[in-house]
Amino acid sequence: MATAEAILDKLSRPHVQRAIFAYVDLPSGERRLHTGMGQQEIGGHVWEGVSDPFGGQIVSIGSIEEPWFGHAPVVDVVVSGANRQWLKQMWDEREPLDGARCDIFFATFDAETGEVLLDLEELVPGRITAPRFSFMGAAIRFIQLKIASVFEGLNFPAVDSAWSPSGQRARYPGDKGMDYINAKIIEFYKGGED
Repeated sequence: MATAEAILDKLSRPHVQRAIFAYVDLPSGERRLHTGMGQQEIGGHVWEGVSDPFGGQIVSIGSIEEPWFGHAPVVDVVVSGANRQWLKQMWDEREPLDGARCDIFFATFDAETGEVLLDLEELVPGRITAPRFSFMGAAIRFIQLKIASVFEGLNFPAVDSAWSPSGQRARYPGDKGMDYINAKIIEFYKGGED
């Protein structure tokens, strides 16, 4: 583990480039993707770039928020200008894509040398929600995905699910049984009086 001073020294270089990586576990197989172009080897794996600015395909990632109590973080992903082949592949895999595991990672590089400055750090262990396909005429098309944190069910109803504390209270007012799911419970046993 690098010290804070060493990390700050690396990040203060003149050409630091960040990249977001996603490990997606689909029924058709594992995919390791990143927001840049081409292939990148990091963490002992080869990650495939999904952006192609020359082909007009750009991937944008929304804000990645830290999970905290009372807040369910969701990462928005938009793939704009998707080429026909990639769009067809996403369309064919749309059903198994819903609920697929998708872990989001972060890493930084020196843009001039390609040297990895900070290795992969997991940001969000999550699941993909159903993709939304948007078309505007024949030329403009984009795909919107949300990656919901696996911790979302602790605070709010999970996507399309009633099995959460608020969902249970909606069905049975006052019932707090679901509040204790994933909570650490400590049992105390009192002995008999001597």
